[in-house]
Amino acid sequence: MKVWKSAVASLLALCLLLFAPLTVFLAPSALVLAEEGAEGEEAQTETEIPESYYYTIESNEIEGWPQGPQIEAASAIVMDMNSGTILYSKQATEKQYPASITKIMTTLLLIENCDLDDTITFSEIVYDIEEGSTHLGIQPGEEMTLRDCAYGIMLASANDIANGVAEYIAGSISAFADMMNEKAEELGCVNTHFSNPHGLYSDDHYTCAYDMALIAQAAYANETFREIVGATEYIIPETNLSGEDRSFLNHHKMMQSDSEYYQSWCVGGKTGYTSQCLNTLVTYGSKDGMDLVSVILRVNGAGKAYAESTEILEYGFENFYTKNYDNISSKSTFYDIMQLDYLGTITNFLSPVWERVPFENCSIHITLPVDASTKDVTHTVTEVDVSTRSFTYEYNGQPVGTATGKLNTLFVPTQTSYSLGTDVSGTEETVSGESIQIEGLDEVLSQTTGFLNEGYQFLADYAEQHFMTVLAGGAVLLVILVVLVVVLIFRATADARIRRRRRLEDEERKKREEEIERMTTAEIEAELREVMEQERLRKEQEALAAAEAERAAREAEEMEWKARETERLIDELERERQERISSEHN
Repeated sequence: MKVWKSAVASLLALCLLLFAPLTVFLAPSALVLAEEGAEGEEAQTETEIPESYYYTIESNEIEGWPQGPQIEAASAIVMDMNSGTILYSKQATEKQYPASITKIMTTLLLIENCDLDDTITFSEIVYDIEEGSTHLGIQPGEEMTLRDCAYGIMLASANDIANGVAEYIAGSISAFADMMNEKAEELGCVNTHFSNPHGLYSDDHYTCAYDMALIAQAAYANETFREIVGATEYIIPETNLSGEDRSFLNHHKMMQSDSEYYQSWCVGGKTGYTSQCLNTLVTYGSKDGMDLVSVILRVNGAGKAYAESTEILEYGFENFYTKNYDNISSKSTFYDIMQLDYLGTITNFLSPVWERVPFENCSIHITLPVDASTKDVTHTVTEVDVSTRSFTYEYNGQPVGTATGKLNTLFVPTQTSYSLGTDVSGTEETVSGESIQIEGLDEVLSQTTGFLNEGYQFLADYAEQHFMTVLAGGAVLLVILVVLVVVLIFRATADARIRRRRRLEDEERKKREEEIERMTTAEIEAELREVMEQERLRKEQEALAAAEAERAAREAEEMEWKARETERLIDELERERQERISSEHN
């Protein structure tokens, strides 16, 4: 019996020795699968540094460009959504698999093609997803508003809802995928092909970081999408087949204030994970007047995705700034029409600089490194049509902004400067643009000349028939002109005085700097001591003055108190005298 027990014990010990290493090896994989089943978008982080960590960061090779951080993600990008400038780029056009960040495109098409207050009735298509993938338990025949669907897709990453919406919009998954690809082409995507609305792995469902940034940028431009992606939680009320509310938080943990990954500047985003794609992440950030979007593709671990997204977005906020120049519809001034140079700041009274920009409804946004000036920006011009030009602005060959506008006057000056404020030295910064003369000018000039002749003849006849009226009007205009000239002269002289005072201050400062440069260390120290002694004496005098004022105040209070006491005693004596007189009479 003892022999048998000993044999069994030996056999068990041998099994443990054989399977222990295998158990250690399989444990992380089992945990990943467990997390995938629970969240659908989580993965464990590898301890070893992957090969992707050493992939080339293209933006670091741009001359004069701030050096971006090295990260493990196979592909990544940071884009300024206002100017379209790529701030950080790592393997940005390489083919990758997006996972659930695909749903940004799905939600954008839903918003653009549907009334979100309409109701959808789901079909059996809700079951056409991988077992264990993220869903909200939608049943065939269940009814739900498209607005609830949009929140379910973006916040809860529900694959069953994504399938239902795709079928509702296009009739089938394949037809909806065609719509997705058409939209991607319209946005300028260079390496994208979608085959489903949810992002579950497929060989022919791929994208790149650059394309996802374009898609995310287009989606964020939609106000409804911004409301959805910026929500931290949502509740889908009970439906015809569900007797309870469906409540869920935004899967993007940088949005949740109780999360270790929380960032106050994060305004939205979308998570993604499959075992083949690993973790993917799109994050929107807004800070210091900049609106950025980052894309992380193929990194092992949700925590790693959040950390690296934070790292590259903060790199963007800290190392770049965006100049925004918004121009409403404007008309050329007299100086433009007569092809004269700008006559100086005095004409600001009648013609502000911004009125001279010959574009209609044109906004220019330029993003540059913090140590760069808009003076370093060059531009190229592309003719869109007869009256429209497209401008591309570059810094050391890197695109940093674009603008398109319509020319709206007969004559446009040969050079136009877009004022972008002043730099730290007080010098005005400008970004220049070219201009054109509209075709068919001879015919236009002929018609204009005839119109002017008719107008002149009409005015001459009117003046002859209404001489006194014209004379009075001329006198009024003359008075107005004199007042205007006086105002302009006063403004010009005021500007001259200000400039003269500033010039004297600059000269005095330079003179003082030269004196300090000629002084020895001992002289500087002696002067500093003298200044400190003067400051000490000044403070002592102020303290004495304050003490004297306080003493005087106390004396005044005492005198006032004594006066009140004296007045009270007099009143009491008078009252006693009156009482005595009254008693004697009685």
